[in-house]
Amino acid sequence: MTFAAAPVATMPAASPVPQALTNPVRSRADFDTMRAAVLADPGAFHGDIAARTLHWLVDGAWLTFDGTAWSGWDATTAAPVVRGDLPAGFAPWARAFDDGTPPFYRWFAGAHTNACFNEVDRHVLSGDGDEAAFIFEGDRWDMAANDGRGAPVECYPISRKLLLLETAKCALALQGLGLKQGDRIALNMPCVPAQIYWTEAAKRLGILYTPVFGGFSDKTLSDRIHDAGARIVITADGGYRNAQIVPFKTQYTDPALDNYTPVGAAKAIVAERLASLGLAADVIAAIDAAVVDTLGGDVTVERSDVMRGVGRALTALGLAGTLAAADAARIRIAVAEALVATPPRVEAVIVVRHTAQPDLIWRDRDRWSHELTDAAGARLCAAAGVASEAELLALPAQAFVRAIWSLAPCTPVDAEYPLFFIYTSGSTGKPKGVVHVHGGYLSGIAHSMKVAFDARPGDVMYVVADPGWITGQSYMIAAALATRVTSILGEGAPVFPHSGRFASMIERHGVTIFKAGVTFLKTIMGDPANLRDVHRYDLSSLRVATFCAEPTSPTVQAFGMAEITPNYINSYWATEHGGIAWTHFYGNPDFPLEPDAHAWALPWIVGDVWVEDEASAPGHRAARDGERGEIVIAAPYPYLARTVWGDAEHFGQPGWNGDAARYADSYWTRWRGTWAYTQGDFAVRHADHSFSFHGRSDDVINVSGHRMGTEEIEGAILRDKALDPDSPVGNVLVVGAPHR
Repeated sequence: MTFAAAPVATMPAASPVPQALTNPVRSRADFDTMRAAVLADPGAFHGDIAARTLHWLVDGAWLTFDGTAWSGWDATTAAPVVRGDLPAGFAPWARAFDDGTPPFYRWFAGAHTNACFNEVDRHVLSGDGDEAAFIFEGDRWDMAANDGRGAPVECYPISRKLLLLETAKCALALQGLGLKQGDRIALNMPCVPAQIYWTEAAKRLGILYTPVFGGFSDKTLSDRIHDAGARIVITADGGYRNAQIVPFKTQYTDPALDNYTPVGAAKAIVAERLASLGLAADVIAAIDAAVVDTLGGDVTVERSDVMRGVGRALTALGLAGTLAAADAARIRIAVAEALVATPPRVEAVIVVRHTAQPDLIWRDRDRWSHELTDAAGARLCAAAGVASEAELLALPAQAFVRAIWSLAPCTPVDAEYPLFFIYTSGSTGKPKGVVHVHGGYLSGIAHSMKVAFDARPGDVMYVVADPGWITGQSYMIAAALATRVTSILGEGAPVFPHSGRFASMIERHGVTIFKAGVTFLKTIMGDPANLRDVHRYDLSSLRVATFCAEPTSPTVQAFGMAEITPNYINSYWATEHGGIAWTHFYGNPDFPLEPDAHAWALPWIVGDVWVEDEASAPGHRAARDGERGEIVIAAPYPYLARTVWGDAEHFGQPGWNGDAARYADSYWTRWRGTWAYTQGDFAVRHADHSFSFHGRSDDVINVSGHRMGTEEIEGAILRDKALDPDSPVGNVLVVGAPHR
């Protein structure tokens, strides 16, 4: 596949910038060279990155390429291996890029790897097991600690060695519950270490997981559990937010499973019960039709929703004289009784004890996480011939890993094997779970860490996010682990109990990379007292900070550059992108950083702005500089989502592409005659070939022919705050609504 390159303007020289150590895009020439390589042979370009970034299973050993030789560890004994016998140009895959069935592009297919090995095991084997993988900081805060500057009640590091042990224990627990490769689980938890352990365990076993943000409703959780076909749900007794307990199990998980029934199951129950009552065919048909109409396109429904449809039909039948009142009552009671006995939704609910709430309602399906993992830990200790987990952790790295592998090895999977799917907004009520894979996803997001953040081992990164969002999955967890960056796992809000909480965390943990959404900074901007809270702490450890996912305005970026760190950049991407797609290249003087909310496409992101134009042969054209249009990516890349989850009954079979039609229609068929990934966001390409981003293209207001997006209106209102110190504006969020 060959793609045409868009012309790139020459950049002016910039003021002095920091020295890059790991970022390979250090000049305009670097960018141009890499872009040309991507366009000429995307497989070779990304294959070189994947070979050096990940370990791959080759002839019974986990190997990576250092530019000279392939080396790693034996997959059974954990002994070091150097494969000097492999021929020059060797690759673990037969074909790095397969574009034979667009838009279902494949990267490194046939090669085998495992995300958990690359995120956890290899760092222990390399001798870095005592290094902190995570630093957990709980929500609760002691205002009197630290000479009145405050400190968290709960805060501790999690070493890479401990992370491997806890992951292996969770993997054994999942296997003990009967789960195997290809099964699905759902996680609905607070941002606590146990969520990481269970997530990595799923990766380790080739079990697909879907994380669901803890702030979603029980109905949303119910729909996603059903759409995923999850056999197990993992939750917690509760979590802390703003010093209050959020009862996850009783507020979200239990209602999701107990109060809702899958639409298909509900329809089958109603049909079966109606058939048993000896009713006339026209009566059954009328009730079925009313139920179907009432439930519409829902995924799961409350029993009362079903009964409402039944009731509508019975009322209509009674008014028509078709059904006597006594018969209607008999039908109503019979259907209601049948709906009470709906089949179990999942096989088990694993409950993590975090808040230790008394009198927790317990059901037959519930299992305590610690009981399952304690039993698994005992098995691992027995296999290693030690008396305790402390003794197990004290073993030398190779012996420790060998003991773990004796019971809980990493399952090698095809690079294209689904890793997880995470739900994003859709145009209908049906959940839309976009699928990311083991190989290209992890390789790509790990490499993006170098380009945007100049990330290197020893860095500490604080991502203000939740594992239920893609930024949590990609950068708080996967990319940080893969690149040996220590990640801050913060429970609760970064501005509780005061707006300087996040700044305190940066100071105490020596954070070098900070990633937070726009809304967070708007909160700080809203009140001078908030900024005074921030100024109490030293932020000098920060090397770089970035916005993530949400469009930002120059006003907000200028504030971040002035008050948080001068290198506060804008990065653009979304759930489907998998990781950063547009950003600023760290330490690159040819791409000057200005407070204009602009970003540049990464060298492998063939990005542009297109507008509809019926006068053009294909019905569209590239936007002119300064002209707003749809942001598009004209060529695939390895960490882009592969499909939308669906067609579960054929999962694992050759040719499975999930919900293929929905994936293609949602993202790839916007432009006639060409495959181009379209997110559905407005953007503007500028003369220096940077881009600015302006919110959802379906959220606009049209005034005198000018189409204004949500970001522009938010920015205009916030501008009042910047110009007038007495402005009443605090924070602002603009949401589009249709109007005739």
